[in-house]
Amino acid sequence: MATLDAAAQIMGCEVKALTWGDCYHAAGQLWERIKADPPQYLYGVPRGGCTVAAMIQSLAHRDGETIIILDEPVSGHHTLVVDDLVDSGATLRGFVEAGHRVEALFRKPGSPLCLESVEREGWLTMPWEVREGTGAEDLVVRLLQYIGEDPTRDGLLETPKRVLKAWKELTAGYQQDPRVILNKSFEQPHDELILLRGIEFHSTCEHHLLPFYGTAAVGYIPTTSVVGISKLARLVDCFARRLQIQERLTKQIADAITEVLNPVGVGVVIKAKHSCMGCRGVMKPDSDMITSVMLGMLRDNSAARAEFLSLVNL
Repeated sequence: MATLDAAAQIMGCEVKALTWGDCYHAAGQLWERIKADPPQYLYGVPRGGCTVAAMIQSLAHRDGETIIILDEPVSGHHTLVVDDLVDSGATLRGFVEAGHRVEALFRKPGSPLCLESVEREGWLTMPWEVREGTGAEDLVVRLLQYIGEDPTRDGLLETPKRVLKAWKELTAGYQQDPRVILNKSFEQPHDELILLRGIEFHSTCEHHLLPFYGTAAVGYIPTTSVVGISKLARLVDCFARRLQIQERLTKQIADAITEVLNPVGVGVVIKAKHSCMGCRGVMKPDSDMITSVMLGMLRDNSAARAEFLSLVNL
């Protein structure tokens, strides 16, 4: 199934600290792409693009070209807007719509902007981000500034580091392989339902990056082997500790058990409260959402399904 293959791809995402050599090499490639029709002006998107602009200006000067770096881009085709990295393309897209040429040293696979930048996967840390984690910490600083806070005041000085640490915990599931969790099974023929309920979990809604939390019930009808019950709880956390929607979370748990244990039937029911419903929007904090996935006998056999649902009793 695609569930575990996708998990393996996510786990392969690495943090890459780029060197000055990496960046100068990418800048050289960028200059080769544009020097046949060099721009009159350069504008670097703060803050990484400012360094890129300086690199391109230096390479142009080496080849006898004069390019002026601007504090603000002027309209027209004569300004090249540069950045260090293009991912979603949201930052540079506005400049494209304003009629500017755009370029970047690096791009993420699948970036919607059709640039010929050097392709790199994972979280990239640039050499001008001199402190460990600075690149990611800056995102938190900018968010604090966006809501009108002062990131330099005493109570917020360590907040960016704390936020990154918290997000590492909240998304720890990306570093876990559900196949490894379930691979320790025991030969024990059993043809009746096995159910673990009341599995508390915390997850993060991918739509608003707000928490949702609740309990899960996971049941299966094995064939020749069973898995330790703690593994079922770990499996729930593995998928919950990712950016999620509840419907997908429920299905991923059921699919993983089906793929690894090959049981006769699988059932998963989740009941959760969503902060995006409770603290914003419609403001309904007491509402619960219940999702279920039934596979195999628990889907096709009405008696087995009824037994499972009667025992769940969330």
